[in-house]
Amino acid sequence: MKKIGLLIIAFVMAVAVRAQQVGSAGRLLQNEYQPNKQSRAVIGRGGVTINIDYRWEADYNRGYSEVFIRIPEQGRFTVSIGDQEITNANGMFRFFDLASVSQPLSIWAGRQLIYRVTISPRDNTRMVMDFFTQGGLYLLDEITLNNNEPSYHGRQWNDVWNRSYSGGDFAMQIGRPMPPEEYQKFITMYKKQTFDDEKLSFFNMQKNLVVLTTAQVGELISSLSFGNSKLSLAKSAYDRVIDPQNYYLLLDKFTFQDEKESFKSFLQSVQR
Repeated sequence: MKKIGLLIIAFVMAVAVRAQQVGSAGRLLQNEYQPNKQSRAVIGRGGVTINIDYRWEADYNRGYSEVFIRIPEQGRFTVSIGDQEITNANGMFRFFDLASVSQPLSIWAGRQLIYRVTISPRDNTRMVMDFFTQGGLYLLDEITLNNNEPSYHGRQWNDVWNRSYSGGDFAMQIGRPMPPEEYQKFITMYKKQTFDDEKLSFFNMQKNLVVLTTAQVGELISSLSFGNSKLSLAKSAYDRVIDPQNYYLLLDKFTFQDEKESFKSFLQSVQR
């Protein structure tokens, strides 16, 4: 089973590499900047080659956090967190895609550094702050991000961009399967839930952030006790699997004939 999972992951990665080429998706917005002759000599026909290593996927292995900072004062400020930096004069600084690790937060008024502190944002959380040049930085709230809705945060951002390169490929539309170690963390927490309704609630809470194989869904179903719970999970997980053509294999996970018939009816309705 592990070999099958690895082959699926390798296949999807190969598809991604072939599909995502510069210019293969989208409409080009022409560069309006006209470099001078000296710039053209250096960058263009001067013979200098620029090798660009494209990064098609953001790395969320260190978690996902957001930090929103308001500076209700006049003037131009710059705020940096980790390797991100925002400069503006409207007083609103919204940082997305931050790793959930300790990192420096620095604030400049104009070009002068006026404040620095180390923050430790928690995974799947937005920190909301106010800053005053004569009062300091205040943490107002820590908001847990809602994973029950497709709010486009965390790994969902990869799907937003990459689906444009998919050419209709179903696997590329929902992303790549979770790495084995990430799946193990997910199913371990899932199995810690005592009752079927708790397991289903946990799965539905996280479903928009996971990509599964049919075999993995089968493992989740096997941890449930009742047929209606198994059917509910099978229905909920269908749009998060990378190999829906194999979903019929889950038929053996159901014990009674009426459960099997209900599953077959569902599968017929979604695969028309």
